Amino acid sequence: MLLTALAVPASAQTRDAGPPPAQERLGLDTVFGPSMVLQRDRPIRVWGQARPGERVHVMLGTTAKEELADHAGRWTVTLPQRTAGGPFTLTASAASFRDSYRDVMMGDVWLCAGQSNMEFRRSKASDLPARFPTDDHLRILDIARREARVPSPHLMPLSGWAASSPDSAARFSAVCHHFGEQLRARLKVPIGLIGASWGGTRISAFVDSASLARHGVASKAIDRVSRQNDGRVFNAMIAPLAPFGLKGVLWYQGESDTHRPDGYAQRLTALAASWRKAFDQPLPTIVVQLPPFAPTPRTPPGHWAQIREAQRRFVAIDAAAGLVVQIDQDSATDLHPAKKAVVAERAAERALSVAYGRGYMQSGAEVPRITQAGRSVILDYGIGDRLAAPDGRAVRGFELCTDSCVAVRARLIGPRRIELTVPGPGIVQSVRYAWSDAPRADLRTERGGPPGPFAICLSGPTMTAGFNCR
Repeated sequence: MLLTALAVPASAQTRDAGPPPAQERLGLDTVFGPSMVLQRDRPIRVWGQARPGERVHVMLGTTAKEELADHAGRWTVTLPQRTAGGPFTLTASAASFRDSYRDVMMGDVWLCAGQSNMEFRRSKASDLPARFPTDDHLRILDIARREARVPSPHLMPLSGWAASSPDSAARFSAVCHHFGEQLRARLKVPIGLIGASWGGTRISAFVDSASLARHGVASKAIDRVSRQNDGRVFNAMIAPLAPFGLKGVLWYQGESDTHRPDGYAQRLTALAASWRKAFDQPLPTIVVQLPPFAPTPRTPPGHWAQIREAQRRFVAIDAAAGLVVQIDQDSATDLHPAKKAVVAERAAERALSVAYGRGYMQSGAEVPRITQAGRSVILDYGIGDRLAAPDGRAVRGFELCTDSCVAVRARLIGPRRIELTVPGPGIVQSVRYAWSDAPRADLRTERGGPPGPFAICLSGPTMTAGFNCR
């Protein structure tokens, strides 16, 4: 265990890790501790370090199991699954150590990861209260920022598990924490949240190198900033957490990949495959789509739109993924929107649908069925909610593309139907909605959330990197 990191007061913490321990700590791995949450309804894996060949005895409540440490002193025990509840005591002992952690709960554990908008602290969110009731059944664990050339043997948390309170959550991820609050209110079971974010970091750093290579998106050059290299963050902040039991993943990243949007969908696919393999389970993955932002200088334009479409396409073909749309954020000039409550609440709704089978059972990446009749293009949204427009009918944000793309008149003509008027001659090749870095689009649903942006070819061809039909 990294004692120097655990001893730092909350008021003085950064999210950077100190130096690794001089020697292996004998006992349970650092992800385990008092007041933790273990994943319910799946076998419970517990691991740590002992002297080579030692017999290790592990007990959770009244359930016990023994295992021999291997030649390197590593050991892993798998205990039977349990339903939600607690508290329990987790004990691991051998001739060389004894660890005993009280107040362990069984519930659902979510891993929240990404870059600065996931890292954004609860205390800085403009739409979340600074003071709120302590919830002993909502527990949080923050992982220190760290990179490594090879997978690390141990996780480096900033401090131990803690019950949610204004003090403990102030520096924790605003989106992740409020997401957990929403799940607690709806599910009525203990919720554990693990934060693993690093601002300004590209997606490839969160994916192991072998998975990137298998998906054909491995980097050809080594970045001079070490944490941006393939797998560096994965090795230090994700690999040592596995195979800890999780319910799912909440992922909010993409800003640092807008300089190279080509291949982002494949990199996101590689990330999901990488983490599902590491944790040995088909993790539901909730993706927060990028908000509006107008980069300065605006060259080349459209890259934020391309990342959003890549995020949508990944979710559309992954049955265990969901998309959180937030193109209605007023954030065109702010890389870090301070309003995080609506993002977290939509993420919770999507998680309830994708991971728990509740709600409308939709991914959020659905696009309308499109048909053309004369000079009209009809869009039928197959969603569970009714559409709404600001003035009742007229809608901004739609484009029809022939040799070029132009904004067109659009109107709501049914609960889930929109009519677009073809403005002139030429064969309509594609339809786009909210297609810009900071779109001006006002389509809503009656529950308040916006349908997501998209770019769709009408005649069957695929999109090029610039999202023109070919």
